[in-house]
Amino acid sequence: MNVHLIIMAGGSGTRFWPKSTAKKPKQLLPFGSGKSLIKQTVERFDGVISNVWVVTTKLLMDSIQKELGPKVRVLAEPEARNTAPCVYWASRVIGEEDPDAILVFLPADHYIRNPNAFRVTVQEAIEWASENEDLVTLGVKPTRPETGYGYLHCGKPKSNHCIKVERFVEKPILENAKKFLSSGEYLWNGGMFIWKAEIILRAFDEAMPQMKKAWDDAQGNVEKAYPNMKATSIDFGVMEKVYNVVSFPLDCGWDDVGSWASLEDISEELNMSHDAGVVSQGECVSIDSTGNIVDSAGPVVSLLGVKDLIVVVKDGVVLVADKSRAQDIKQMVEAVKAKRPDLV
Repeated sequence: MNVHLIIMAGGSGTRFWPKSTAKKPKQLLPFGSGKSLIKQTVERFDGVISNVWVVTTKLLMDSIQKELGPKVRVLAEPEARNTAPCVYWASRVIGEEDPDAILVFLPADHYIRNPNAFRVTVQEAIEWASENEDLVTLGVKPTRPETGYGYLHCGKPKSNHCIKVERFVEKPILENAKKFLSSGEYLWNGGMFIWKAEIILRAFDEAMPQMKKAWDDAQGNVEKAYPNMKATSIDFGVMEKVYNVVSFPLDCGWDDVGSWASLEDISEELNMSHDAGVVSQGECVSIDSTGNIVDSAGPVVSLLGVKDLIVVVKDGVVLVADKSRAQDIKQMVEAVKAKRPDLV
């Protein structure tokens, strides 16, 4: 089998501002492990998958190439247009080079506690995709009633581990998330995909025919094609509209490193625990303070009688936020960008 790993790394990581910026987003940051998130993603498949690609932005192309080395091929998007154009472009490029290719699409910024279990499930999914005309999405067995993730509603098993996906569900309210967890019929949507190049391109032709038209009209010139490709997610553009979607449940200690608050879930593994909460970087002195998340590139952070705060210090910028507003930090980024674009 000709397996290609494609890492989607075009995000700007605004929820980790000010540590994450447009020029150095979260996929290029280590968060306590010593290695960047994108390097960890690549290294999980060392010796397993030799064809490795990254799809990112022009702004990040050189930084990512330097981070990962010359063996990794980098595709630089002309502009950010969500994941559907990214997946289509990479699938066309690789499919034309290797018509029998099996493509493994993964985000650049996930944390995996048990990489061996992860690889075993990925390999099972690769074998299924090689023998069937299905689109595989890796779902994650939920461990809590999470409202920050989308879900997969699963139907009947198709094999010991393969399950039919009946529908995609948007991020639920807490009451529904609790029902999803107790039913045992739902998986978290991890945004990880495995399929044959020809099968995903066929699915695009059925669900989003404008993608092929944009590509053909531009004669394969991505600079001309991209502005005419619909800016939408692969889930909404394709996966929710086709019938042949299956999932292989992941049970590997997966976490989506999506915001500062998510560091609480991985803090013990990365030795980031502290009396005051989680200290990702720097030094923290605290009295009567709990549940906080601290990251300081230099100054000592002193906390007195506070709880559930996010405190980040980076390059002359200080962020103080209520932890419950972690998902809203991107709003602060937009506000700062309007006054000081050099800081984001």
